[in-house]
Amino acid sequence: MFDFISKTFIKDYQKIDDPDVRMRYGILSSILSIVLNLILVIFKMIFGTITNSVAIIADGFNNLSDMGSNLASLFGFKLANKHPDSEHPYGHGRIEYIVGMIIAFLIIYVGITSCIDSLKMLFSDEKVTFSIGAIIILVIAILIKAYMSYFNMQAGKKINSETLIAAGQDSKNDVISTLATLVSMCLVPFFDLPLDSIIGIFVSLFVIKSGFEIFRSTMDPLLGLAPDKELVNDIEAYIKKYPVCLGIHDLMIHDYGPGRRFMTLHVEVDAHSDIMATHDAIDLIERGVLKEFGILTTIHMDPIDTSDEKVKALKEVVKKIVKDINETYDIHDFRIVSGPTHTNLIFDVLLPSGDTKDHEIIRKEIEKRVKEYDPQLYCVMEIEHSYV
Repeated sequence: MFDFISKTFIKDYQKIDDPDVRMRYGILSSILSIVLNLILVIFKMIFGTITNSVAIIADGFNNLSDMGSNLASLFGFKLANKHPDSEHPYGHGRIEYIVGMIIAFLIIYVGITSCIDSLKMLFSDEKVTFSIGAIIILVIAILIKAYMSYFNMQAGKKINSETLIAAGQDSKNDVISTLATLVSMCLVPFFDLPLDSIIGIFVSLFVIKSGFEIFRSTMDPLLGLAPDKELVNDIEAYIKKYPVCLGIHDLMIHDYGPGRRFMTLHVEVDAHSDIMATHDAIDLIERGVLKEFGILTTIHMDPIDTSDEKVKALKEVVKKIVKDINETYDIHDFRIVSGPTHTNLIFDVLLPSGDTKDHEIIRKEIEKRVKEYDPQLYCVMEIEHSYV
């Protein structure tokens, strides 16, 4: 059904790398969700009022908030696809993440208000009335929400949209909460307990929890999320296929929204190679990465002296020292400046992004061990953290 609807309403539906096609997927999913949620809101409000069920009414308000979320997604996809301008040269792709945050806030708000209503109902004398009609409506709601979850999840995975995946997860949560409401309705005739209010409270808490999870998933890329490890490995493997590449470090990926990623990195090259030929090879790598991964890349060339045996030997010594301190540490940009009385070892020490050890302690420990190896060696080092 997903493929049929996609083929019917989206021109060139298979070209998901095309920003316009991606936008159409987002708009189609949003409009479909708005229509289905509107149907659910109308029926739940009517039958919730008839049966005096605060749980059904709370579920209806949840669907109303979902409509607001879908509207935000609809406009978000339109705005995110705007061309870059003088004030926003990296495009408007992050609007999609901001829309996700708005969706999260709406869900949290509705969850809190529904929880308050359920608590009020718990201490009131109003009772829920069993209704076959209401049962039918809830079953239909579960089926509709299950389909919405499926459609949004499929579209979100296809175009790599956190917003649509969040909408799909939200619909999945609604299936669970509506199922809980259905159970309370069926148990009312058999128990003299305010099951409707109790389950309404749990449903509301579930909605609030869902809102915070969606908020966190959209906040991460805005703060600067570490790139996927598999993506980084694929990029490194691709670049290392080029003979000119002797090593890679200082790789950084900046995400300005889906399909709008920029990358910088250092590629080690032979210091004795022809500079023009090497530069041409670097240009080919940059264009190849853009074509293969859709990432606009800028590469800095680091010349490495591969013929000096003294440099290679000292590099291995320092690398072993650093690895002995911590296996996850590494070095790069190693070179030496020799003099009549001493030799400067110039290099960078790379720490994992989550490492919290004091840099000065690390520096002194490396200097101490290098001096133990050879008192005439002096360390000139920069300590930095990985961005991947």
